[in-house]
Amino acid sequence: MSENVLRKLRVDHGLNVSGLTGFGAPGTEEPFPLRWGEVIPLYFTLNSSKTKVVILSHPIRRYNGSVEMIPELLKVGATLYRILHHDPKSVAVVISADLAHTHDKNGPFGYSPTAEPFDQACGKWATNLDEGALLDDAAVLVDRALSCGYSGLVLLHGLLRASQLSLWQPHVYENLHPSYYGMMVAEFLHKQMNGTTVN
Repeated sequence: MSENVLRKLRVDHGLNVSGLTGFGAPGTEEPFPLRWGEVIPLYFTLNSSKTKVVILSHPIRRYNGSVEMIPELLKVGATLYRILHHDPKSVAVVISADLAHTHDKNGPFGYSPTAEPFDQACGKWATNLDEGALLDDAAVLVDRALSCGYSGLVLLHGLLRASQLSLWQPHVYENLHPSYYGMMVAEFLHKQMNGTTVN
């Protein structure tokens, strides 16, 4: 499935995406190690060893170019929605929601007064899909709040918006920072798809 999604994004839709393999050509590569950005969301969603997973990663430029990437991320999200919407398989989209990494002066990235407002803006978006909260309010803070998950949330917004935002029922379970970085757990249920979930 991953090669099919990659081909559709890159070839059929002309998007600036590339494949990620672990030291080898597709089909011959070695396992690519997962990190907490993938492991934690997968832990809460995988209920079977038969579940197939496609991991989409964002480029390193997300660390200092998230705001410039917003139009591209919205487009990739919208295109991904169109691809997945026409796929007969049942699909869950899981996005890592690591928020500001600057909540603690003793943490690896120090403290920024933008951390809490950034996390709150993302939480507001996840609560009611308020586009301005994510694309305006959080965007002006992200470079100082240092969030590696922001680009995924923007991509997800593009995906949800492509199917009409009013068709999604958002619910935030947690939005807090028990350590130096903020974390959010939210769910977005499509109102017309019998409980199909986009996380």
